[in-house]
Amino acid sequence: MDAIAGLNHWLDQIALRLEPGQRRELMRRLAQGLRIRHRDRIKQQRDPDGYRFIPRKRNQIGRIKRQGALFQNIGKQLKTEYSPDHAAVGFGGRTALVAKVHQDGENIKPNKYAKATQYSIRKLVGFSKDDENWIQSEIQNFLFRQY
Repeated sequence: MDAIAGLNHWLDQIALRLEPGQRRELMRRLAQGLRIRHRDRIKQQRDPDGYRFIPRKRNQIGRIKRQGALFQNIGKQLKTEYSPDHAAVGFGGRTALVAKVHQDGENIKPNKYAKATQYSIRKLVGFSKDDENWIQSEIQNFLFRQY
């Protein structure tokens, strides 16, 4: 969190020098770029640190209940939100609930008739060092184009 706090402080200093329209454009670019980076990483079955997702559990026979990769289409449902003061990337609706369960590794009942299941932690969204470097380079490129 120290790196994120430092990045926020750095962004605050830059934001003071930009007009609201310029800040909104910068936040839009950052949010959309991060959405694409998160979507691609989820499609590759990787967490922000670059590790592979923990695979699905097997049933009593030893087979995986659903074939294929986890979260095949969830990356398409990433949402962005931005204004002159902030940028956010995340999920909405039912997808947000599913993502939160996997992000935190919660113990929930998949439906009202099933027994509670412990889900493995699979970080879907988050910042890596590569993301922080990308953000810094995007801001620098934006500032060089503006001035």
